[in-house]
Amino acid sequence: MIKRYFLFQVAIIISLTACSGTSSEFPRQSFRSRLSKGDSHMGWSLNYFDSWQKGLQPRYLILAERHTIAAIKLFRHLESDTSPRISEFYVVRERRTRSCRLLAELQFSASNYGHKLSSGTPDGCIYF
Repeated sequence: MIKRYFLFQVAIIISLTACSGTSSEFPRQSFRSRLSKGDSHMGWSLNYFDSWQKGLQPRYLILAERHTIAAIKLFRHLESDTSPRISEFYVVRERRTRSCRLLAELQFSASNYGHKLSSGTPDGCIYF
């Protein structure tokens, strides 16, 4: 009887500890936090692009490009994780499209002043 009771307690403890742990293998941020992170990258991009236009220092253009590409990637992943049946899908799509337009403007501005940006068009941006 005592042996059964002991085994029962051990089984309960094992199952509780197995179920109480969080899975760090696939951490998932909320929709709002991921959207906010992309918006933050876009804010930095716009600040750096504005600094580029004032001083024409290539480092600002490169930083604007990096943040814009990071935003595009975040928005693209968030869009693929969101169903087209809900309105947030179209919010994310519009922000991704706006990010792609900014990247095209960065590339155009760089080429007008003889600079070449490091990347091409990332996945998620289609230019016609």
